[in-house]
Amino acid sequence: DEKMNVWVALLNLEHKFGTKASLGECVKKATAAAHPKRIHLHLAKIYEDAEETAEAAETYATAAKRFKTSKKVWSAYIRFELRGGDDAAARQLLQRSLQSLAKHKHVFVISKFAQDEFALGSMERGRTVFEGLLDSYPKRVDLWNVYIDKESKAGEFDSARALFSRLVTLKLSSKAIKGVFKKWLAFESVNGDAETTQQVKEKAKAYVQRLLETQ
Repeated sequence: DEKMNVWVALLNLEHKFGTKASLGECVKKATAAAHPKRIHLHLAKIYEDAEETAEAAETYATAAKRFKTSKKVWSAYIRFELRGGDDAAARQLLQRSLQSLAKHKHVFVISKFAQDEFALGSMERGRTVFEGLLDSYPKRVDLWNVYIDKESKAGEFDSARALFSRLVTLKLSSKAIKGVFKKWLAFESVNGDAETTQQVKEKAKAYVQRLLETQ
């Protein structure tokens, strides 16, 4: 919002032109007047962008201690460690976050970790994390979609196709499966050819036929 934007602009100005003391004073005022969690995350990002790694790490650590029930804070902290190439530290933070967060927030943090592994760390580690999530939540189509999107963006089109193939065999509602086929056809229109598109259409026809036979 506008108020937050003003405070972020002031933080940037103090960081660039002020002193450590004046920046600290600005942070105090900002956290009192605006959303303190978001202020801490913005400050950490300012330090990151300036390649002031120690200050960024300290800010993230403070935020994780102060807002230990925030999934967004933990995810940002974990991403920071992955960006710095410290996968071991990122995994340790993931375990700490799961101890601090309510159970219903675990999927969000683990999914973000898997996505960040794809983008910043190791695709194989990212896949391992996604596969673990899908073992626990096999019918969470949203998780499958995120996984497929990550494979697609990485240019791993055969891996994405293999995930689509697995997904359409699950016992989901017909509406959900039809949505998957629609997404799959859209994927093939961009990344496939006439042959792969036809293969998906045939699979979709076979699915519809099975539905009709069971009615």
